[in-house]
Amino acid sequence: MTEQNQDELKLNVKLWLKANNYSYAWLAGKCFVTEATVRNWMARKVIPASKEFIIRELMKEMPLALPSRVQVTEETHVTLSLDAATRRRLEKKAFAQGKTLAEFLADEVPRLGDSVSSTVD
Repeated sequence: MTEQNQDELKLNVKLWLKANNYSYAWLAGKCFVTEATVRNWMARKVIPASKEFIIRELMKEMPLALPSRVQVTEETHVTLSLDAATRRRLEKKAFAQGKTLAEFLADEVPRLGDSVSSTVD
């Protein structure tokens, strides 16, 4: 897999680590490499297929921990089609707030509802 194809994976790994309070050192131990190796993967190097498999399995076994502010009372699925530039901008905003893209959108969508209802009323 090329580095360009791993950009989304790397972003997801960074968000997953942060949300679950895991460090690069922790991930390095799980992948049997040094912390410097993980840092290189996240910065510029291609993650080898065998290590990518380990990381994906870890992410499946230990899903993203939802912060306590996220309450699910009724399941609603929304699918958004975003162009790459918009997705990157939203992911950067989310990451700057220490959130995943899903958490960021879950916090922002209710605010959109407030602005819509004030224009409809």
